[in-house]
Amino acid sequence: MLPYTPNDEKTEPYYMDQSDWGINEFYALHRYMHKLISKRDKKIEEIKRLDPDKMSENTKVLLYCIIEYYGLESLFELSNLASLKDCKPLKTPLILDLCNANYDTVYGKMNVIL
Repeated sequence: MLPYTPNDEKTEPYYMDQSDWGINEFYALHRYMHKLISKRDKKIEEIKRLDPDKMSENTKVLLYCIIEYYGLESLFELSNLASLKDCKPLKTPLILDLCNANYDTVYGKMNVIL
């Protein structure tokens, strides 16, 4: 679970230092961002405030994967998310789940094991 609750005055989870994170924390981050993008109509103001420059490469790739997964490439037209179009696959796999591996999706192409 992320060391964060939505009512905290802490850093948003997508800007947190992830140097000591494991599978569970990255999975929780993925779920958090998944909900953010899947509820884009209600969360568009938060999405417009996202700053990829403050995110780790892992977070940027997760966000890219989620947007691509849902076929919401139009979000890359937002000025703050335009740089995500240039995301490259991670050099080291980001493992979110040890039980599954779906290499035939955008996640697999970006070296994210889900």
